[in-house]
Amino acid sequence: MSTSAGTGMLAATVARRYYMDGESKSKIADELGISRFKVARLLELSLKEGIVRITITAPIAYNVELSELVRKRFGLRQVIVVDTPDDEHDPGRVRHRIGAAAAGLLSELVTEDDVLGIGWGRTMSAMANELHSIAACPVVQLGGMMGSVRENSLELVRRISDVGGGRAYPLFVPLVAHDAATASGLRSQPAVQAVWRQFDSITIAAVAVGSWEPADSQLREGLEQQERERLTKKGVSAEIVATLLRKDGSIITDLDDRALAFDFEHLKKVPQLILVAGGVKKAQAIRACLNASLGTVLVTDRSLARALLNTA
Repeated sequence: MSTSAGTGMLAATVARRYYMDGESKSKIADELGISRFKVARLLELSLKEGIVRITITAPIAYNVELSELVRKRFGLRQVIVVDTPDDEHDPGRVRHRIGAAAAGLLSELVTEDDVLGIGWGRTMSAMANELHSIAACPVVQLGGMMGSVRENSLELVRRISDVGGGRAYPLFVPLVAHDAATASGLRSQPAVQAVWRQFDSITIAAVAVGSWEPADSQLREGLEQQERERLTKKGVSAEIVATLLRKDGSIITDLDDRALAFDFEHLKKVPQLILVAGGVKKAQAIRACLNASLGTVLVTDRSLARALLNTA
């Protein structure tokens, strides 16, 4: 369809006033002496003829199409897929991009009325590094300490609460106690009880997911070799906080009486549970979480997203 010079100029004028100046169709129609129907047709023409070109620019190379495919496939509330290059082989750079995306999401989601639960891990540490603003809400440590000082949940809770100015609820205990009696004694301490009382109030939680097959888990590495082997034989595929999952999403409860952490029942009740993970090797672990109906939001990279879509 060819457009005359006069019609093209009128379409450009209408488009500029509507898209750039924010004027209503009624105002444009009144001032130009044409009908609102004519304004609508000119706006349609401006798009069809390329007079107006709309570009959607997502931050940090966000892959909109892949995000929507994963969201619809697994019935999630939101998915953010960071569009990492296919030839990106530096796990640190991938973690940085995923962490930045997760930090941006938390800045948008969290309000002063929320209670925020925080897990731990290298990707979570990258998230904390990129978090520059957040509402002043309580920040609760979801499990005891394990792993390096900078990446454990105690340090992450402190760093995140410092950004927003909200109260921190730290857990000065190990993630997994030596035995059930020790864990029971630690749970009875007043400082631990103060954190436990917050668990029922958590509205948003951000957690990493550990993979056992293939191995990429701080919890797994923190256990004695004999216990790792025993749990692996039982079919552990993933862990989320201290909940152990098989591929089909069923739970292995061997650590439950020794774990000082947000448990499976609490995880299921969180209104917004954000899974933060990247890399193909985490695909099976993320699928196990989704099979267990754990997670409402996923922040990941392109390689993991594609691997998820290829799973049965």
